[in-house]
Amino acid sequence: MPFFRVRFESETLGGEGEFGVFLPRNAKPPYKTLWLLHGAFGDFFESIQYSSVLMYAEQRGMAVVAPSSYMGVYTDMVYGENGYSFVKEVLEKAPMLFSCLSTERENSYLMGISMGGHGTFKLAMEFPERFRGACGFSSPVDMVFTMGLLESGNHGGGHELFDAFGSSDMYRDTVGDVIGNMKKNLEAGKKLPRLALCWGDADHAAFEDERVMKIFEELGVKVYSRVGPGGHNFDTWDPMMEEVLDYLMEGEDD
Repeated sequence: MPFFRVRFESETLGGEGEFGVFLPRNAKPPYKTLWLLHGAFGDFFESIQYSSVLMYAEQRGMAVVAPSSYMGVYTDMVYGENGYSFVKEVLEKAPMLFSCLSTERENSYLMGISMGGHGTFKLAMEFPERFRGACGFSSPVDMVFTMGLLESGNHGGGHELFDAFGSSDMYRDTVGDVIGNMKKNLEAGKKLPRLALCWGDADHAAFEDERVMKIFEELGVKVYSRVGPGGHNFDTWDPMMEEVLDYLMEGEDD
């Protein structure tokens, strides 16, 4: 796939930001677009390097846009970067620079790896009218709950999570409260994107995803889910990516 690495002066970061753009060779523009969010401590190239996501995307005529959040953890941090605003800045800037990228709902998809899945579900609930599908792999979807675990000493995260989210009380009822915002969207009668959440049977965070799947079920929200063999790594996630993309793209825009 033709590849472009874009570095620019980011207003939200107050310094240089970057993202990668990968364009399919077997489709005509405007291209379906997969917005790919990497995990914590990573950059835009991580998910590209360790998975077959580009091959899966090109087979489906999709472009891939991948911002580098590093440790922005897809939130405007209490002490740190405006990581969430930066991703939204890329959502605006990339189609301006690459007019071949479709911004239509039926052509727009999100995929997040680990912490990137939190960003994925966060964007999907803030902008349900923007995305047709959103999927996360081994993702802390309900960060309010995760922060509660950290505060009680029942989570292995470090100070960077406190730097980012502050506390469970501070994050509740904000744009990052995915479950709270999902409930508000449902109450308002908004159409949610197709959703998927997958993880490995030996993943250290599996219990968090199992819990949130029960919440989705209680809310009556259909979410595709698969538990594969393995832990918190690309060997586990990569075999599931292709079928998840097919699920998000199948059928009519419902």
